[in-house]
Amino acid sequence: MTTAQTQSVVMSVKDLSFAYENQLPVLSGINVQVHPGKIHVLLGPNATGKTTLLKLMLGILWPQQGEIRLGERDNSQLDARQRARLLSFVPQQSASSFGFDVEHVVSMGRLSLGADPQHVEQVMAATDVLPIRHRPFIHLSAGQQQRVLLARAMAQVGPQTLAMLLDEPVSAMDLSRSHQMMLQLQKLAQQGLAIVVVLHDLDLAMQYADEVWLMDQGQFVATGDWQTVMTPDVLGPVYRMTFQRLEHDFSQRPILLSRPVVQ
Repeated sequence: MTTAQTQSVVMSVKDLSFAYENQLPVLSGINVQVHPGKIHVLLGPNATGKTTLLKLMLGILWPQQGEIRLGERDNSQLDARQRARLLSFVPQQSASSFGFDVEHVVSMGRLSLGADPQHVEQVMAATDVLPIRHRPFIHLSAGQQQRVLLARAMAQVGPQTLAMLLDEPVSAMDLSRSHQMMLQLQKLAQQGLAIVVVLHDLDLAMQYADEVWLMDQGQFVATGDWQTVMTPDVLGPVYRMTFQRLEHDFSQRPILLSRPVVQ
């Protein structure tokens, strides 16, 4: 059992505000809790503060106001190695420009935990990157790279891990791979891990989210379970679109139809 499975709240964000130097605030008044065993989907238009919020959670950036707690611990009091044991991360893209092969990149997820070749093998199999394990990471397609980055984050999950944060992890994937990624996150959540994932695909959010955080212009417009937030009345004003939610026998959850608002 992981630490996440024994706590009802694994991360809390309270009264958070942030601005880049000499710029207007990017985030203001952010309050949210992260729960074990749930997929929290962060939605919102481009440039509304989603990636910035993840960076604050990870300790890459520091807020001008407010606090972030990982379990009972203040995020600001943790060093990078301590934080790496509590959180794993899948970025939008890797900054690596070196000739590391896939297996080497995935193994980097073990830096804060210690080598475990068997676990690395298992997560490469789960993410279907074993067949390309010896290929240079920089020679892969964007979608393949995203699968490798997920494997690296899964390799980083240990007994103390509270949550996995993912920033647009399916942006370069085809339809089938996108669902495979979300199903893998669903398995991790079922094992007790908290998942926070930024998505732009509202259909994926509808199908896999347990909780939804909807952001617009640096503030939360709505937070709550997917049934409450993923409605036309809530989504429409944020995306400037007209939505219709349809029930269908083909899917266990509703599907969304959308069209632009005619000016």
